[in-house]
Amino acid sequence: MTPLTTAVSPLPAALPTLDGGSRTVTPAQAGTVHGAVALRAARTPGAVALYDGGPVTYAELDAAADALAAALLGTGIGREERVGVHCARGADFVIAALAALKAQAAYVPLDPSYPAEALERIASGAGLAAVVTAGPDGGALPDWGVPVVPVRGHAPAAPAAHRAGHGGQLMYLVFTSGSTGEPKGVAVTHADVLALAGDDARLAVRPGQRVAHLAPTAFDASVFEIWVTLCRGATVDVVPSGPVTVERLGGHLRERRPDWLFLTTGLFHAMADHDPDGLAMAGTILTGGDVLSPQHVRAIAARTRVLAAYGPTETTVFASLHTVDPRADHDAVPLGTPLTGMGMRVLGPGLETVEDGGTGELCLSGAGLARGYFGAPGRTALRFVPDPAGTGERVYRTGDLSARRPDGEFTFHGRADRQVKIRGFRVELGEIETCLNQHPDIAAGVALAVPAPGGNRLVGYVSATPGRTVTPGGVRQWLGDRLPPHLVPGVVEILDAMPLDRNGKFDRGALDAPWASREALDVGEFRAPEGALQSTLAGAFADVLGIDRVGVDDDFFRLGGDSLRTVDLLAVLAEAGHGVRPRDFFRGPTVAELSALLASRAGTEG
Repeated sequence: MTPLTTAVSPLPAALPTLDGGSRTVTPAQAGTVHGAVALRAARTPGAVALYDGGPVTYAELDAAADALAAALLGTGIGREERVGVHCARGADFVIAALAALKAQAAYVPLDPSYPAEALERIASGAGLAAVVTAGPDGGALPDWGVPVVPVRGHAPAAPAAHRAGHGGQLMYLVFTSGSTGEPKGVAVTHADVLALAGDDARLAVRPGQRVAHLAPTAFDASVFEIWVTLCRGATVDVVPSGPVTVERLGGHLRERRPDWLFLTTGLFHAMADHDPDGLAMAGTILTGGDVLSPQHVRAIAARTRVLAAYGPTETTVFASLHTVDPRADHDAVPLGTPLTGMGMRVLGPGLETVEDGGTGELCLSGAGLARGYFGAPGRTALRFVPDPAGTGERVYRTGDLSARRPDGEFTFHGRADRQVKIRGFRVELGEIETCLNQHPDIAAGVALAVPAPGGNRLVGYVSATPGRTVTPGGVRQWLGDRLPPHLVPGVVEILDAMPLDRNGKFDRGALDAPWASREALDVGEFRAPEGALQSTLAGAFADVLGIDRVGVDDDFFRLGGDSLRTVDLLAVLAEAGHGVRPRDFFRGPTVAELSALLASRAGTEG
């Protein structure tokens, strides 16, 4: 990591400390998240706030953010205006986001891995007033007609605005998939995040502890990893960037031994399968985002503390937690019980209360409930409704079906709409379908989440406009140029015509899942493996992808592979004694190319 060059500005005498004699100021009493971080910097300036290849102290972080905040204020940024943060996961992102808060603005993550059109939709939806970038001039950023400010290189400045503001101010927008084709910006306040940082004993991160920072910045788990950590005086321990593999993540866990680690369901399952010893290096593991395997969570809970986490973005990261008991014999992992200050209820179609044991829509209320969807009052009114109990508060309708057990724990029973979870991300299938149907050569397009080994996988079904031709690769390229990577189907099926039901609507139930048979994927002529090495590799490909056979020239990603299944495949190969580096695999993701690489390496070593 590039060392911080901004000098530490002297703290004003009037700045309060966390100690008031025997009284301790809680994060919520600080009023704002940046105020809570400034208090930590005043009390323990030498404590490590960030570790990103090297330590960054609270004083250094606070000073760097003050300098950048002064530069942002110099552009004329106003209260609650939105600042895009175009930085990869790491110290630069944290400095930039903290500076936006100090300038009384809200931050909007702009993931550099997203295609330009996806960033354009986020920027337009947020109405950005400025952008902070890790590069000196914004690099390849589109021209959005707003000031572009680099993270580094600003003169030291006195604390700009950390004591101003209040908990009800907008803190950030996180954009989630939207059924109409436009992403939804969830508007979260400082008070929402401070409640997460201070109210529940199960999330009591302690000063000096290490919290692994692995989540993409556009994924709301990063809010826990960054802001809960800093508000509570712990260290944001950045997992190095690059492809995530079981080997690399396991090595990091053994080296850094984080006290807290959040993993999406799929990655947790992969680590539990291939490196449970590595997982045991974490003090507390939070996992969620999709349906968890009871066997996997029980196995790891026998070795370290595991919390199954549930929470829509609209309720500030986590709404409930279930502490996993390795001796429990659940058929399904419960959603748990609500966080302190949050209410969970199961309501019927008319928002009437459903008795314990009955299934209805899970509705959430209380601390952490977001303002709503930015700039979309109609959409907000559909999901954030007046409390039917007449409290005057709001209730968020999750769209998740649930039941409350007599012991107070809640259980999950699927979705009431077409929203799905893919690798931990919330996906509206309608957003993918909207993009498919904008293709000039596609007459009709449908997206489905198909159950498969390792979790749901996206598949697109399209029929061509008469007289036109489309190819699976061309359709995936079209989507990849316009949507975030997690919204691009691993496989696209070309149909002569879409099946229709008796009402003339698309019959999604008549669409066959393509995963079981290679032939159904239309990936070209089959060439059988030759020799033991190619047979082993082809078998590993087939097992991970859940299909009947794999030819030596078949591209792993054209067969439906994705980043999570790459993690599984490389782990399986490593266990078989065939270590493959991620970059080598991405350069040649076929059995033929991998076998040639491994044979060449063996010959060199011999």
